[in-house]
Amino acid sequence: MRNKLILTALILVIPFLLTACTLKDIPVVGKFFGGGGLSLGGPVTLNVWGLWENPEVMQQIVAKYKETHPNVNINYDDRSVLGASQYKETLLGRIGQPEVADIVLVHNSWVQDIKGSLAPAPSKIMSEQQYAEKYYPIAKDSAVFDGNVYAVPMYHDGIVLVYNKKHFEEEGQQSPPTSWEEFRRLAFNLTKRDEKGEIIRAGAAMGTANNIDFFSDILGTFFAQAKVNVPQDLDGKPARDALAFYVLFSKSDKGWDNTFPEASAAFAQERVSMIFIPSWNLLDILRERPNLQIGVAPVPQAKLDNPVSWASFWMYAVPAVSPNKEAAWEFINYLAQEDTQRALFDAAARQRVYGAPFSLVSLKDQVASGPYGNYLKPLLDSAAFAQSSRFAARAGNDLYVAALKEAVNSVLNSREDITVASEAALKKAKATIVSGGKQ
Repeated sequence: MRNKLILTALILVIPFLLTACTLKDIPVVGKFFGGGGLSLGGPVTLNVWGLWENPEVMQQIVAKYKETHPNVNINYDDRSVLGASQYKETLLGRIGQPEVADIVLVHNSWVQDIKGSLAPAPSKIMSEQQYAEKYYPIAKDSAVFDGNVYAVPMYHDGIVLVYNKKHFEEEGQQSPPTSWEEFRRLAFNLTKRDEKGEIIRAGAAMGTANNIDFFSDILGTFFAQAKVNVPQDLDGKPARDALAFYVLFSKSDKGWDNTFPEASAAFAQERVSMIFIPSWNLLDILRERPNLQIGVAPVPQAKLDNPVSWASFWMYAVPAVSPNKEAAWEFINYLAQEDTQRALFDAAARQRVYGAPFSLVSLKDQVASGPYGNYLKPLLDSAAFAQSSRFAARAGNDLYVAALKEAVNSVLNSREDITVASEAALKKAKATIVSGGKQ
């Protein structure tokens, strides 16, 4: 009997030795030698926390994935109702606990702070070199540390200049401004006033914080173009000059003030000619005013020979406590493939004008055609030199955004010279941020 067992074992093992397999690769018994996981075909359930993508769209992608991974069940939990700040609070509170999802969305500005609670991608799934070849530099800057990939971009976004073509034509403006000085002159010319000097139509939504949802992204762009490290350099001259220039539009030029509705709403009402918003916010305007003549352009530059744009986007990541880390990363890798990104985009475009802009560099040129090209091409054309910081709005970065809002309002309300007031306001903002809001 003992000899029969030995013979049976040899019959099972010899073919694997001849094909250079290890003991852990042997079916059934392999699990006793460190094997297991998906190779066994056992059931795996992945819980995914998603944001803003239609669950029906995601279910189509999940169904396609199950065709080749029948043992993987995926529960997609749309957490959009929470809003970015509450979602961040919930995620950070649970990220080290068993009840957190296997795959979560994190904002690109969070990854560096929470990477200790994330499981990096296995190198066989995605290496640093592969990552750098696939995505824009800002994705690597946001999510690759010490050679480890901690998150993969769901899409690419930032802010772009959105303008009213009809208003431009009225002023004989043939093309969007490319420099900030040109932008300021155009904003002044586009501003229309009544006999009393009151603004009828603003040239640009610039200079305030209370009624511009993405004011911190605009200022974040200024800081990035001025090479301001956040928060270290907020009390330096480049940051001061950037804030002073921003406030000029309201305080000195008096071309925009807090009596206007929120910037995107004012644009939809044709009460302002130029605004800065991300592509997803433009969809709201297109839905409300589908016949509005809208132009989209990259953000103007401080130095045309050294362009810097703005990025703010969400990324897929895997909490370190997940018991299904490899399976989770395999699904993320599937979501990152060209075919999947195209399928997600096309499915979303059937419900709105366009889907989320592609995060893959290889798909950039595909937005040049179709009804969405004019809206997304300027964003993706400038993605290669995009930068980001914790001043990204609508991303749960409440401490940073609130400190900057207080700085803007302080300068607007100050009777001191704008540059003097800006310096004092930013020193206070830096102190608030560095102390974590505990002063």
